Amino acid sequence: MSDNEKRNANAQQRNRNAGARQGHNTTAKNERAAFDNIGLTKRNSDYMFRFNQALQGTKLPVDKKSEIITETIEALKEGQKTGKTAKNLYGGDVNVRVKELVEGPKRPEGADDPYWPSALYNGLTFFAIFSIMFGIMYLLSPSTQKTSQPVGIISIIFSAVIAGLALPLVPRLFDPKRDHKYSLWARIPMVIVFVIAWLLLFYAMAYLPFYLNPVLTAWPQLILGALAGLGSFYVRRRWDLQQGFFSSGSSRRRR
Repeated sequence: MSDNEKRNANAQQRNRNAGARQGHNTTAKNERAAFDNIGLTKRNSDYMFRFNQALQGTKLPVDKKSEIITETIEALKEGQKTGKTAKNLYGGDVNVRVKELVEGPKRPEGADDPYWPSALYNGLTFFAIFSIMFGIMYLLSPSTQKTSQPVGIISIIFSAVIAGLALPLVPRLFDPKRDHKYSLWARIPMVIVFVIAWLLLFYAMAYLPFYLNPVLTAWPQLILGALAGLGSFYVRRRWDLQQGFFSSGSSRRRR
């Protein structure tokens, strides 16, 4: 390529870049102008411009975005009547509000975790703990499966299901801020009876035939435990659970 051709190519590239910048500036200017002369103060208009830009970057449906924009404009106009600004109503960070709109409002301080995600989390965690524990035991001492009464996979699953369903209820049973149908001295024996029945069923299942309650070898047991652990971690992160195994969230909320 000759020097003239290189200069022409560079000039064309600069023109394209300049055109792109101009187009971007024009788009931004038009978006900002969309919130001018609609009855908003300059600060509120600027807020709407920034809020709209952040909102358009989400995966919310177009009609939902339009609805949110309309409602926000009306709320700002109403607030202006009493001297309130967008910052007073929504705070200064538009990204925080957009995140709340997309993900939903945060749980109130001290609120319980949602029951079914909490049950799933506790069940998976219980299964992971016992699977890894027995897997390590079988790995270090393979003879354990022959010389003792090994625990079958169905026994572990059964215990994990019961633990998952029951553990989210225990803090609620003894929460002094709740209205309880039974007195504390009635609830304590109920829990004790439940735990005893749970343990008896767990040990009784060890006498099931092998084909109904097979005992896994070390590595399959460890792999299932690891997968259950990953699953419990995902569930906890997905629903922002603060209670249950390995969590100090409930104690933090009571401070």
